[in-house]
Amino acid sequence: MTGRHPVEELLASATQRARKVLLSDALPKEVRAGFEKRAKELALPCLTCPRQEWERRTGEREGGGIAAEIAEYVYAGMEEWVTALPDTARVFLLDGITDPGNLGAIVRSARAFAFDGVIFPADRSCPVTGAVFRASAGAAAHVPLLQVTNLVRAIERLQEAGFWLYAAEGAEGTDLPAFVPAKRTAIVLGSEEKGVRRLARERCDGAVRVPMSPGAESLNVSVAAGIIAYSIRKSLTSSAG
Repeated sequence: MTGRHPVEELLASATQRARKVLLSDALPKEVRAGFEKRAKELALPCLTCPRQEWERRTGEREGGGIAAEIAEYVYAGMEEWVTALPDTARVFLLDGITDPGNLGAIVRSARAFAFDGVIFPADRSCPVTGAVFRASAGAAAHVPLLQVTNLVRAIERLQEAGFWLYAAEGAEGTDLPAFVPAKRTAIVLGSEEKGVRRLARERCDGAVRVPMSPGAESLNVSVAAGIIAYSIRKSLTSSAG
């Protein structure tokens, strides 16, 4: 994983851990010293090498000369996570999101608007990779991410825990400005090609849509996620006040 902000977030994470840090000697001394100090605090190896060597070892020309090797990503466990949730909670469930850029952007919005987790199945979905971590701007180091074997069973478990589930649909459902979220609300996002699959859609309590101007193309799924996340947080914050 490369990039100053993603690496900073990884080194600040309470749940994820790096194996080592690799820096380019082209970095300003004060920047390099900051990463060296943090790596020492975490008892991590921190290596500095010439820029060309850094590019060869990371396989990248971008990233600002800052990289970290992450240990195996630690997904949250469903039961422990559900048990620890607050009374008011919001969650994304992803059905068929395979693009790492989209997954990363959704996780970034989840952190920005105080969502309590992102759930996705192990099959037909993108796992957390360095590209996802970078696209999330490091949010993947902080937002609980759950990789489950069966998305429908995850929906049922959330409903058992008091969640109301809503499929994000392009053509039907309650318009977002009129949507009143429950204290525990989960939004199911489908792929841009197929949307939310039938089995998952049938188990939802309803649907919500982002209204757009006539003739407008459907939104990218990560853009829709950001709009929905902002709207739900705003609604819950307003009702709490």
